[in-house]
Amino acid sequence: MRVPSQGVTVVALLAEPDAPTEIAQRMARTLTARLADRSGQGRRFDVEVVSEPFTSGTEDPPTLMRRIMDRGSAENWDIVVALTDLPLHAHGRRLAVNLNHEHGLALLSLPALGRVSSRDQWVVRVRSLIQIIEARRWSPAR
Repeated sequence: MRVPSQGVTVVALLAEPDAPTEIAQRMARTLTARLADRSGQGRRFDVEVVSEPFTSGTEDPPTLMRRIMDRGSAENWDIVVALTDLPLHAHGRRLAVNLNHEHGLALLSLPALGRVSSRDQWVVRVRSLIQIIEARRWSPAR
């Protein structure tokens, strides 16, 4: 993955087929503007939705994060937010979100996040994750 250039951050919503892709497509319509509004400083965001099966039957978060990181590096995306409808577990506990600030990755397990009644709620959640990743990834304290 790369350092965003010319004020444009490319965000990929990498979504499993079916429900995760539908959610990603609905979010993408407003996420670009909401990210730019909250970021200020003339930052621009390009949000891409990519629908593909990235879990291939595994629910192992480290394996999934490596796959997501490899896919993001191959496509030169700045931030990847991956959505799956698989329940994920780590250390015997349910996992809702797995973040990797250094590589700009977030893996979301939709079942663990519970029922969300509106697109706006998804946009707020994903926008918050992206802002956390950006703040920690590019902060001068690193």
